[in-house]
Amino acid sequence: MVDSERAVIDETTAGLLEAAGPQMYRRNAFRITGLPTYADRRTVRQRQQRITPALELGADVDLGHSLPVGLDEVRAAFDRILGDPRRRLVDELFWLWDAEGTANGSANGSANGSANRSGSANGNGPAGPTCECPRSLHTDHDAAVRAHSAALDMSTDDLSAGWGDSEATQLWTEASRLWGQVLRRAVFWDHVRHRIAVLDDRQLDESVIDTLRDAMPATLVKPLIELASTASNTADRLLLTKLAHGWPLVPSSLVEDQLEEAAAPHYESLRATAKRASSQLEGGDWDGAAGQVYEHALPALKQLEALVPHARHRRTSTARNDVAVLLNNCATAATDALGPGANLQASKWFRTAGELATDPITQETIRNNRDGLRNMMETFNQIRTQVDQLVAAGRISLARAMLLNVKRQLAGGPGTEEIDRMMDDLRNWPGAYGRSGSGGSGTPGRGRKVFALVVAVVLLLLLARALTGAFDNDGGDSGARPGAGTFVLSAADAEENDPVGGCIEQETDWEVGAREVPVVPCDEAHWGEVVAYEPLLSAESTYLTRTYPGVDQAVALSRFRCELVLARLGTEGEGLAVKNTVPGEEAWGLPVRSPLGGEYTTCVVHRADNGTMTEEDRVPANFTEGDQPALMDTFSPFIRDNAPVGSCVQTKKDLSAESVDLPIVPCEELHWAEIVGYPVLWTDEELPAWPGNEAVYARAQGACEDLTKGVPNTMQRHVVYPAQDWWSGLDTPIYAMCAVSYVGDSSFGGGL
Repeated sequence: MVDSERAVIDETTAGLLEAAGPQMYRRNAFRITGLPTYADRRTVRQRQQRITPALELGADVDLGHSLPVGLDEVRAAFDRILGDPRRRLVDELFWLWDAEGTANGSANGSANGSANRSGSANGNGPAGPTCECPRSLHTDHDAAVRAHSAALDMSTDDLSAGWGDSEATQLWTEASRLWGQVLRRAVFWDHVRHRIAVLDDRQLDESVIDTLRDAMPATLVKPLIELASTASNTADRLLLTKLAHGWPLVPSSLVEDQLEEAAAPHYESLRATAKRASSQLEGGDWDGAAGQVYEHALPALKQLEALVPHARHRRTSTARNDVAVLLNNCATAATDALGPGANLQASKWFRTAGELATDPITQETIRNNRDGLRNMMETFNQIRTQVDQLVAAGRISLARAMLLNVKRQLAGGPGTEEIDRMMDDLRNWPGAYGRSGSGGSGTPGRGRKVFALVVAVVLLLLLARALTGAFDNDGGDSGARPGAGTFVLSAADAEENDPVGGCIEQETDWEVGAREVPVVPCDEAHWGEVVAYEPLLSAESTYLTRTYPGVDQAVALSRFRCELVLARLGTEGEGLAVKNTVPGEEAWGLPVRSPLGGEYTTCVVHRADNGTMTEEDRVPANFTEGDQPALMDTFSPFIRDNAPVGSCVQTKKDLSAESVDLPIVPCEELHWAEIVGYPVLWTDEELPAWPGNEAVYARAQGACEDLTKGVPNTMQRHVVYPAQDWWSGLDTPIYAMCAVSYVGDSSFGGGL
């Protein structure tokens, strides 16, 4: 390649880079000046000589559009058209080719004013393009520009708006489809070749076409990448990156590279947070360091996962692992200094670190450390048990002597403060040994390597064996009881949860959305028991997918699964009620190891009167589930209180007349009908006066037909719609209930 060709390519690429981004159409020189893309130099100069002096004098000049542009921007636009044919050609490709709609500067045709059909901004230019392209090419190209420009205008004007099924999303999808069709047509490149000939400039040659052919798809998708990197919530970032990956003619690897480049600010923010936290940890402030992780690093990682997930981006994977190492080191520092007093904090930090770690060595070290902490807690629980037995036998002096011996062997190491607390309790006998709190400070500075718990755990295990043997001779029960501590019941990956059976001491310990709760041994008084982890999705129903179904359906699905567990406890469930967790939007569709996926709920049973449960109230671990249904409503005032979409009505019912306590089962079991949706008919903003039964039914029927397209003629729809009294309460959504059953009302298994 000769130097002149390389210069042409480099300058053309520079023009594409300037055009790329959310402002690519707003900064277009032809849109700013109001000129048609085929205007000759004479026409351009005439308009420049008329407009520029007027703007310099501060006159209110009609540029044919409502864009907020100043004198400098208008000057730069004229210079771009007149000064460099390569940059002009780029702007031509990214603006309208036909005269109609050009003069008003809008990609939406005549939406902002009447179109100038002469094709010239001043009416004195050429009447139209002179190329011999098929008319359909110009039409298709301009349709792609209009859709793409409208999508960008809408997206950049309202960055705070959620996307979902919004008009902007539809415009993006349409723009992608149209641009893909245009760029695949050979006549498109014939048009480019024609424009090169018309511009007749030595700086333009055939190499420009090759450069444009290679780089235009990436230029077109670049705005999506930038919008994804600045989106305000996870759902929008996921949707925008999905749209980017679906853009035609753009290799997935290129999209990934652009996404990682756009994520640079997030990586930098995470690096700065990790640096601050490491400094705090080195200074002995492990609480502050962990606080930095939870307050700043984890939100930054969440943003990165939506934009550049660690499964496909090594840099994100490394960042996750670095944060995991940091949390692990916070937990080991706290445990080294506080012993059992660090349990609540350290357990939480180890759990989070385990969920984040991506390096196998880091994962193994964290697991070992977490197990070491559990062993430490078990050892101290054994010590407490032995002390309790001695106190109960009236042998307080022996208990004190035993604790002094343990303290001497600890030599001021981890656990010394816990032994001191036990000795304080002995002075106030009879007393109880409460769960350890957290606190303390002061530990040597630590670097970024993964630290492991070794010395303290080994010492305590030796002590436990020695103590158990000594107290066996005293006639006491040497078996260890389940210890108090924390219980993970709602991790992102269900494999990280503790096995079912944990007992929660009081209802106030249950926090909605919390990953873990404090627990007590189940032979002590407690409020509730974790009895099941239940999947929310089912391969049998096409209405239950790994796409987040919204808050209402997430709540309904979670409640249904746990109500079903309670119903199938049989006599074991008498007098009990059930609470459940609800996975947030971030849990849906993420890659996890557990067969449950991230879309699961945790069920906790408790007495219906919220009274205290005892060991006798525990649900047997090997209980046999029955086939009883959950009793749920199907037309409550609020959709979230109904049986969920994708669940099934077990036996035939008149759904128009019966909507309370219907028998609901998973669709893989025999059933009569499947619930397919609760479409909202009117929102509060558009709610009319009562339109009459026929109008409401017609709207409900249409909504249900949309939900059940493709259902065979052997199936029948059940449409339940609201009566006039629903119009009296503003807080009640106006919705319909849609279900489907066989025409012959026969039972069937599996979804539609």
